[in-house]
Amino acid sequence: MSPRNTRYQTPEYIADAIRSKRKKLLYGPHFCPKCGLEKLRIEVDRKNKQVIAVCSCGLECQLNYVPAFEGVDYYNRFADDFKRQKSRALSS
Repeated sequence: MSPRNTRYQTPEYIADAIRSKRKKLLYGPHFCPKCGLEKLRIEVDRKNKQVIAVCSCGLECQLNYVPAFEGVDYYNRFADDFKRQKSRALSS
């Protein structure tokens, strides 16, 4: 590698910051749609094929396991289901 190419490389401290931010986005904690606090955890048990969303406010939901999903995907599905249930309760 020539010395000139090192000038255009991303410094390691910036690469580490990007990696840590990505991990935080993938694995939580997430905002709870019920209480609004950032206390919601998505727990994925790949061995038993179970996914549970748990918040400190008492909100708990079991989701279907999909091997291709990450924590963010489960959170989005959970938030959509919660909004759908809330709108059904209001319309009834």
